[in-house]
Amino acid sequence: MDWARLNDMAYLSVSRACGFACLAIFCFMIGMAGYPLVALKSGAVFMMLSAGVLAVKAQRSPIKPYKHTELWVLLAPEERPDPRFAQQLIGLTLRDVFLRFSGYFALAGLVCFAVAMAVQLLTFLLDG
Repeated sequence: MDWARLNDMAYLSVSRACGFACLAIFCFMIGMAGYPLVALKSGAVFMMLSAGVLAVKAQRSPIKPYKHTELWVLLAPEERPDPRFAQQLIGLTLRDVFLRFSGYFALAGLVCFAVAMAVQLLTFLLDG
């Protein structure tokens, strides 16, 4: 059982799903490009929602059956941990990765909110 391989596969699994979520959020924001303030605020809300979903998944991952995870499927049979320890190892590894990506989404959401506030302030100052 290679710990680095377990972490790499967990990172791959979660980052792939988060990449698709980012793509969806970005496409929505591009669709709202005519209304930049609305695009930034809605993107921030979607990113914060994604961070919340990832935090809930992180909380639930230690109790989710390890055989029902993508991480288990990604590992070759000879790479899989001993079933006596697999639940704890896979659950805690996924929890750490979910929390990391939850932080990334929360940070991106805060940046979008900050940029939206700056745009709104600039608009107010220039129009005022």
